[in-house]
Amino acid sequence: MSKVLMFPGQGSQYTGMANDIYNDPTGKSLLNDLNAVLDEDIIAIMESGEKLAETENTQPAIVMHSIAALKLAQLNADYVIGHSLGEYAALVAAEVISPIDAVRIVRKRGQLMQSAFPPGVGSMAAIMGTDRDIIEKVCQSLSNDNEKIDIANLNCPGQIVVAGHKTLIDKLVEAKAEHQIKKIIPLNVTGPFHSSLMKVIESEFSAFLDTIDFSDASIPVIQNVTALPVTDKDEIKANLVKQLYSPVEFTASIEYLLAQNADTFIEVGPGKVLSGLVRKIYRNTNTLQVDTLEQINEVKSWH
Repeated sequence: MSKVLMFPGQGSQYTGMANDIYNDPTGKSLLNDLNAVLDEDIIAIMESGEKLAETENTQPAIVMHSIAALKLAQLNADYVIGHSLGEYAALVAAEVISPIDAVRIVRKRGQLMQSAFPPGVGSMAAIMGTDRDIIEKVCQSLSNDNEKIDIANLNCPGQIVVAGHKTLIDKLVEAKAEHQIKKIIPLNVTGPFHSSLMKVIESEFSAFLDTIDFSDASIPVIQNVTALPVTDKDEIKANLVKQLYSPVEFTASIEYLLAQNADTFIEVGPGKVLSGLVRKIYRNTNTLQVDTLEQINEVKSWH
C-alpha cells in the first residue's frame, strides 16, 4: 500500500485562503518568504479576494497555500501529483524545485497564460456524461485552420473539459444535442488553457524555465502529460512546457496509482476538488484534505 500527495489547480482558490495558516508563526514566515519574491502582494489578495480570480494571481496564491500546508504538516509520501498548476507544488514536495522558484515560475506562467489572448478570444467548458472518443471527434469536426478546440482536462469518468476559441465553445454549447453531448457548462476562465492555442507562449515559458535550477525527483512525480511516474529532471522540465498545451490526464494518472496499490490520497492546499474527483474514479478510495491549520495539526498528530 502507498500514500499519494495531491496538489490542486486553478479553481480551488477562495477568499481568505491560507488566513489561518498565516496566523501560525511558522506559516506566516513561510508565506512571507514566498510573497517577498513576487511583484504583487499575493497574501493581501488571498485575504481580500480582490483580483484573486485573475490567473496571474490565482496561480501563486494556490501554490503558496499548498507549499505552506505541505511544510507545516511535514508530509511525506510514495508518489506526488498535481492537477495542472498543482504540479509545481508537487515538484516542491519531490525536491525538484525550491519553494521560492515554484512561486516565481507560476507567477510567470500565470502572466503568460493571462496575456496570451485578449479577453473573449479563448474559453473552456466542462462536458458531462460523454465519452472521450465522442468529444475528440467533435473537436476535430469543429476545428479548422483559423479556430481550434481541444480536450483540455480528463478529470474523472463523465467529466471532460474542452478549451479553444470561444466562438467554437459557443457553437458547441448551442448545438450540443447534434454532437451527442448531454450536458455542457461554460467555465468562467480567462483563456483556453491546455489547448493547442497555448503554444504561443511555449518558447517564452521554456526560456524562463531554463533560468531555474531543477533536480531529479526524490520521489516519483505523476506528471499530467504522461500519467506516469517521472524522476529525471530534464524530462520533468520538458513535460512542464508540454503541459501548457496538452490535456491534463488526471483520470489516467489516478488509475495508474490505484494499479500501484495506492490506498491513501492526501489533498494538500485549498479545497477538496481533487478528493472528489478521485472518489468518482474509484469510490472506495481513502481521501484526506490538508487545507486549514486544524487539518494540518490533525495530520501532524499521526507522526
